[in-house]
Amino acid sequence: MHFFSNEITLDKKEELGNFLNRYPHETSGLTFTSLYMWRKSNQFTYEIIDDFLCVAARSNFEGFEEEPFVFPLLPLNGECDAAKMKDAMGVIFDRFRELGKPYVMRLIPSHMIKHYQELMPGKFLFLEDRANHDYVYKVDDLANLSGRRFHGKKNHVNKFNKELEGRYEVIPMSADLADEAIELLTYIDGKKDVEGFEASMLGEEAMILKDTLPHFDELGMEGAAIRIDGKLEAYAFGGPLGDNTIVEHIEKGNIDYPGIYQKINQEFCKAVQGKYEFVNREEDMGLEGLRKAKTSYKPCRMIEKSIAMLADDKEAIARYSDLG
Repeated sequence: MHFFSNEITLDKKEELGNFLNRYPHETSGLTFTSLYMWRKSNQFTYEIIDDFLCVAARSNFEGFEEEPFVFPLLPLNGECDAAKMKDAMGVIFDRFRELGKPYVMRLIPSHMIKHYQELMPGKFLFLEDRANHDYVYKVDDLANLSGRRFHGKKNHVNKFNKELEGRYEVIPMSADLADEAIELLTYIDGKKDVEGFEASMLGEEAMILKDTLPHFDELGMEGAAIRIDGKLEAYAFGGPLGDNTIVEHIEKGNIDYPGIYQKINQEFCKAVQGKYEFVNREEDMGLEGLRKAKTSYKPCRMIEKSIAMLADDKEAIARYSDLG
């Protein structure tokens, strides 16, 4: 059973944009491209209640069977009416009760917590969700790799450029590259020795690429790709978050070519340089390798997120406290 009645579809992009793009929530999970990409995996559904966009999902990535949650509520045209928000929250509470599930709200950026504290004082308990903090960087920093901070990254890129001079070309990422992108992903994943959550994520990515790339232009995505000896060996792409930030959703490279990840990261940022000031490279999902890689690029800030549940729901509090 879906939490709400409406599914995320391409023809809803403009309608949902009046909520997703007008309020400065700053979180990568609340962009249309992200919701569309993960709509099947997380069973995203939504309703518009009293001029608030209410998005719900179901996830078992952390071992909870069909555990529903809602995202932070977003107001129409960015205009937050406290009375309407309270009414929308009441509908959501009722829905959780109907399903017999604990109330859980996830991916709440720290600057939005105050809305819920002021709306219903003492009603919620908030727990930090470190695995889902977003990493934000200045596009110019990652495009130029200037200064001592990026000396190591620049060396990797320079070595790549020198060793493959005349053999590689950088091209825009597009829907035309869908089949090659999936072929490269299959090769990359075939060389990895992972299990559990990380293995499930790899499988999800393959399905997402097959589903998403044919609609690259319709979704308003942008990106870069690298061919070596005529064969696609790296690509990165993402979609907009407000007016001055782009979210990099996918970044893949064939590590048979040292420095290729540093190179494709730089080329992605070059491709959007001048159009966006910041790039949000999403979260690390609690994976040590991803955390190390994303930290190494010196984020200018983090979008810290929390999980909210009812303050008197001891079972839910204990469950989500264990995630840390």
